[in-house]
Amino acid sequence: MTENKTSDAQLRASRKWDAKNPDVKKKSRNKSGCKAYIRDWANEEDLLEVEEWIRLRRENL
Repeated sequence: MTENKTSDAQLRASRKWDAKNPDVKKKSRNKSGCKAYIRDWANEEDLLEVEEWIRLRRENL
């Protein structure tokens, strides 16, 4: 059985923060996923589509 390197107090604090900040956590997770997709998977056609989404989003801000 492996030991958990994170203390119980830190785990509780992290869970408490997560519970109080669901939108911040969701935005961070989605941003990270988007970045990984663009960096690791997207081809030229995908990048053009993402650029179009960005253009449309900017128009609506």
